[in-house]
Parts: sequence; structure tokens; C-alpha cells
Amino acid sequence: MTGSAAAIIAGGRGTRLGGLAKGLMTVDGQRIIDRQRQALQAVFAHVVVIANDPVAWRETGLPVVADRVADVGPLAGIDAALAALADRATDVVCVAADMPFLEPALLRLLRDHAAGADAVVPRVAGNPEPLLARYAVRLSPLVAAQLGSGDFALHRFLQRLPVIWLDEPALRLVDPSLRSFTNVNTPADWKAAEAAGRQ
Repeated sequence: MTGSAAAIIAGGRGTRLGGLAKGLMTVDGQRIIDRQRQALQAVFAHVVVIANDPVAWRETGLPVVADRVADVGPLAGIDAALAALADRATDVVCVAADMPFLEPALLRLLRDHAAGADAVVPRVAGNPEPLLARYAVRLSPLVAAQLGSGDFALHRFLQRLPVIWLDEPALRLVDPSLRSFTNVNTPADWKAAEAAGRQ
């Protein structure tokens, strides 16, 4: 059990997009999940999808794992990812399913920076990006305990950790325009991502 694995956190219902599963939407003719798989498999030997509804994701060609605690947000996705990959890796890079422009160089930075840290989390414009971040598998009991207490807030989980932050200067060295952090939450985001994908 050494090295890093990756997990695509696909639990969101896409309510602002008419209920569409965001990772199954297309950007420039290719599903976001397929774009992500290509980038992630260039960096990680093990990649899984974490989803509330595993059936919708089975045709992606990736192993699909159900949340252990359903419908409570992204912390449950991280919980499922750490538990699912505990026998394959020492830490997991977790990625939201609605990010179509993941840069392998940035993924490698997340994988390799501050080896042994509990968490390595980017900050863009001073704001944490916890769904493009790395978490140590040994945190699994801590995540499960917080979920069990009824506290589902990811930001409060981060507050409990000695986080290693990656700020914009380091991020821009490997992803100058920070395209990796583009996400698709609304129809306007989708339209903008389509335009960016054609550039």
C-alpha cells in the first residue's frame, strides 16, 4: 500500500442543470468524466468514481463506489473514497466530477507535494478548493466520525487538520490559467466551458 490514487466525486444531483449528472455532460463533444479519466489515468494507477447513484456511472469504464452515507454532500464522497482505496494507496486525490479541464501537471503537483501530509489543498483567490485536493487514507476514521456526529460540513473538516496549502503562485507554475479549477454548476458555466473547450 504505497503512493496515491484518485477518486472522482460525482455525488451531486445537478439541480441547477435540470438534474443532469454533471460529469456525464459533454464539453466540446466529450463527456466531462471521459476527459477526467484521461487526465487522471495519466498520473494515477487507480482511479474510481464515487457516486450516490452508481448505476448511472457504470458505463464509464471506471470502478464505481457508492457513498457510505447518502445525500449529505461532498464530505461523504471523500469518506467513501478513502475507505474504498485504503488497500491500494496511502492518499487519495479527490476531484469534483464537474471539472472538465484537469491539467496532468497540476495533478502531479497534488500527488507529489509535501509527501506524508494529512491534506494538501489548493487555494484560488484565497478560497480553499477541497474538491481538487489530496487526503491521507489514515484520515478515514476522522471523516467517518464527523459524518457520524451529523456534521457534514467539509470546511469544518479542513479546520480540524494541519492542511498544507497550495496557493496561486505554485499552482500557476503548472497550470498558468488555473483551468483545472473550472467547474460546471450552472447553464452559464456549461456555456463558458464549451467555449473554452473549443479554444
